Amino acid sequence: MESPDTTLQIYHRHLKIPIKTYFNTVIDFIDPWDERAYQYVVHKHLEETKDSGIVGMVRQERDENYVYLDAAVRYPVTDGEKGPNS
Repeated sequence: MESPDTTLQIYHRHLKIPIKTYFNTVIDFIDPWDERAYQYVVHKHLEETKDSGIVGMVRQERDENYVYLDAAVRYPVTDGEKGPNS
């Protein structure tokens, strides 16, 4: 019996987070500007929205009011299935 092939589909999630909310979320991180902190924030967002994606690389930009995160979110897809946005 042949097992189905699984691939990963990658989607970008763009988050705009008030700076105060961001700092409150990453309070336990020594460096709030480390990629692990960005990944944690995206992970928490996915949990809150009941999104089953797996957080990958995250890029960050910020200004005095907001933190902008561009996250690569991966979704395992087995042959014949469709991704979350299909």
